[in-house]
Amino acid sequence: MPTTRATAHRAALLTLTFLLALSGAAPAAAADPPAPRDDIYRALKVDDVPAAYVVLVDVSSSMQDRGPDGVPLYTTVKRRLADFLDSLTPADQVAVVTFGRATGVVHPMSPANRTDGLFTRELPQSAKESASDHGAALDAAADQLDHSAAPVGAVLMLTDGAVNAPGSPYARPGSTAWQRLKSRYAALGADRKIMGYGLPLAEGTGVSDVLGNAFGAPRILPVDPTALGSQLSAAKDQVRAQKAVSLLRADQGGTVTVSVAGEGVRGAGGEHVTVGTGDRTGVRSRTLRVTLESKARHVPLTVRLTTTGSAGGPRSTPAGPTAPVTLRPGEKKTVPMTLTWRQEPRFSLVPGSRDFQARVGLRAEVSSAWTTTVRGSLGESTFSTGEPVVTALDLRGTVPGRPPGWLYPLVLLVLLLGSALVWHVHRRRNPELSGFLVVTDLRTGNRRTIPLHGREVTQETDAGQVRARVTVRGRQEAGRPVLVVRCERDAPRAGGERLRDTGTCELGKSTVLCGIGFSHATENEAVVLQ
Repeated sequence: MPTTRATAHRAALLTLTFLLALSGAAPAAAADPPAPRDDIYRALKVDDVPAAYVVLVDVSSSMQDRGPDGVPLYTTVKRRLADFLDSLTPADQVAVVTFGRATGVVHPMSPANRTDGLFTRELPQSAKESASDHGAALDAAADQLDHSAAPVGAVLMLTDGAVNAPGSPYARPGSTAWQRLKSRYAALGADRKIMGYGLPLAEGTGVSDVLGNAFGAPRILPVDPTALGSQLSAAKDQVRAQKAVSLLRADQGGTVTVSVAGEGVRGAGGEHVTVGTGDRTGVRSRTLRVTLESKARHVPLTVRLTTTGSAGGPRSTPAGPTAPVTLRPGEKKTVPMTLTWRQEPRFSLVPGSRDFQARVGLRAEVSSAWTTTVRGSLGESTFSTGEPVVTALDLRGTVPGRPPGWLYPLVLLVLLLGSALVWHVHRRRNPELSGFLVVTDLRTGNRRTIPLHGREVTQETDAGQVRARVTVRGRQEAGRPVLVVRCERDAPRAGGERLRDTGTCELGKSTVLCGIGFSHATENEAVVLQ
């Protein structure tokens, strides 16, 4: 028979173990090693995601100047642009806009693998324009982006000079036309990522300020015409990273659901799960089924299950295998959880059933091997697989209400101590009587004595013509012993009522009750009262 404790209504959870070695549930490492970026790209099928590129080519006459390698800048642009377009995926889209004094869309937005005639028929054979209207080129680029539904867009501006657009609404930075252009790009980027890249081919182009008037934070590459090919590749790599990010945003937070099933379980899919424990007492055990389901569309997840006790309630200690559970996107796995606890009788003065309650928090920590790479090399610093999912397991049942074994001896002891205290108080309030009570008839002077003994004396007495019934007991008043005398005598006249009176008689003094004198005396006439 288990020993009942006053706090036995709170469960003492002994162990909470997770048996995660399921068929097909491969154990994961203690920490998620970062996944290589190329592996993430392959898993996401990034090359199937379209990106819309708009290439802005400066065709002012200064583009015929030779670069550090002795090749005209315009020739270098066409060569490197051809290599760049060949490296794009069939899903990508490209538009090419030339700008000088006039702006022209030489290649409207179309799939990147349909640019065969760009360099033979569409682009000018040489750069001959006498001005450079960068603003009009950016406006034309916005028109082309409007024709694409790609989740990522990039505007690449290749120029060797500053804004030189007399008569254009974009001739002066900060003009109304520039303000409208900036608002237009902000609207384009409301539901997708639009990036601006500046590829200056000479010093002093001011391309950073130009693109800054349209984009919040353009990316400006170093001035190096000979490295134009690698710079275009770098821009493409950043766009590719944004393709991946556009897919991963769907998996931001809220990526795992937890449900609990098993014997006695109610509310299996909610944040609070009730587990009926019945009315048996002692060490109890129950195996539950915990189902973890990934809601991620792309990201593989790792789930680590831990437990916590509620504040002020029972504490639990995880034991046994603690291997994490790995989930592919959309995958569902069920793992057994063995719960062991002690269900003891509750303290009760009256036998009967009492409620049993205990709570354990089942915590699912969600992580991914992709997180470090996405936050680092992909630049999505806010990426997260979501907050931990906590499910409250409420154990509810009944236990017998029993008085503890020490209760009845304690009650008996209290009764004995109480009786002793009452007897002690009674003795102090009613001390032992000794000596004599002298009863005097005040008319005749006749006397009678009543021997005093014990704690109370009652006696019929007569003194001369007086007949009375006298009751005497002792009492302490202000630390002094006195006699409490109650007198009941016959009526002085026939037919009258009997006289009754009560009073005290201090030792060494006398008192009169019912017309009778009372005093205390000892054999040697000393007044003593123990």
